[in-house]
Amino acid sequence: MTARLTGKVALVTGGNTGIGAAISRRLSAEGAAVAIAYHEHADEAEQLAQDLSTNGAPTIALACDVTNGATVADALRRTTAELGAVTVLVNNAAVLRRTPFLEIEEAEWDDVVRVALYGTYLCARLTIPGMIEAGSGSIVSIGSELTSLGGERQAHYVAAKCGVVGLTRALAYEFGPYGIRANVVAPGPTQTRMLSEDVPPQFVETVPLRRLGRPNDIAGAVAYLSSADADWVTGQVLGVNGGLAMV
Repeated sequence: MTARLTGKVALVTGGNTGIGAAISRRLSAEGAAVAIAYHEHADEAEQLAQDLSTNGAPTIALACDVTNGATVADALRRTTAELGAVTVLVNNAAVLRRTPFLEIEEAEWDDVVRVALYGTYLCARLTIPGMIEAGSGSIVSIGSELTSLGGERQAHYVAAKCGVVGLTRALAYEFGPYGIRANVVAPGPTQTRMLSEDVPPQFVETVPLRRLGRPNDIAGAVAYLSSADADWVTGQVLGVNGGLAMV
């Protein structure tokens, strides 16, 4: 595989399971040193970091609650000390709940929005100063095709992801003069723990490419946007959804 990311240091939130783990693997395979930030499943995170370090670039696992500024700052300090300054930030951490809108209590709304949107703000807010100092950087946030389509029983998740798109475009404008790019990868239904087990088999027939997404599909898009191949790409939403949403 081409080492497009040699010399880059990437911080991937939620980087130990599902799409996040695939992103960590892909960025490492392309030469980046990777900090896997996790909130749960510590054993998986540590094992993944060990495997990636054995096979390629240095990799570490970090406990990190993206809604807590102190833990995000600690994760950045440790990453900088052990791997170098972060030049690629992947905002992947999210919470998905499927609840009818009229049954969403305030605590559940806050939980979903705080992780996906506030967490993205906080990680970017704390990472961008180092990118400014470095003279370049790439922020890739994971969105959703539901920002174009809407989603039943997922109002809080859709609202949060729409906020991520707006925040990303604002960052692209404000920090483009510093050589910092900000983009969104918007996956369609992807085979991970978050995908509902009650997805009917006939659903696949509504997807133009006739299959569900795989984590590696999303990881490839993130690697592209993190690389010099996307040096003139910022403020964009890249849909990786098999054709479900064409916008």
